[in-house]
Amino acid sequence: MDLRLFISVPVPDPGPLEPVLRELRTVYGIRTVPAGQLHITLRFLGDTDERRLDDVVSACRRAVRGTELFEIVLKGAGVFPNARNPRVVWIGVRPEDVLSGLSERITSELKGFSMDEKPFKGHITIARCREPVQLKPFLEKYSDTEFARFRCGGICVMKSELSERGAKHTVLSNIRLG
Repeated sequence: MDLRLFISVPVPDPGPLEPVLRELRTVYGIRTVPAGQLHITLRFLGDTDERRLDDVVSACRRAVRGTELFEIVLKGAGVFPNARNPRVVWIGVRPEDVLSGLSERITSELKGFSMDEKPFKGHITIARCREPVQLKPFLEKYSDTEFARFRCGGICVMKSELSERGAKHTVLSNIRLG
């Protein structure tokens, strides 16, 4: 059986993002991500044979070996692909270079696995647009807002199960930094 896998940094306290999520829930055509599922995706693997799960976890352990705990700043808001046709609403994350380096090491250790080839772009998906929506006032309001800071102490190997109500994420393995 296949598992739909991704590697992420969990957001330990989504509380500071709750007001933004509440605001987005008032916009017709937008579905917000449940607060408990907010995360930074470092690498999306997609469908992976469940017999390879231990190999994925081992590769991630090798990738983070020697990585010290570091602070993540949640700052700014934006959309993919663009403001004229937003499909994803996101919160920015920093330091982009540290997170990008972590993503690159994970990708390198997972050579031989099928995975999404998109380059890493540090963000937290907070909502998806089901139809065209006007988000210019929202983007202007939050483009430079700092929402929170937290210490990144580890990464997670996650399983994603899709349904009509959206994705449900389950932690399969916690991997500590340091």
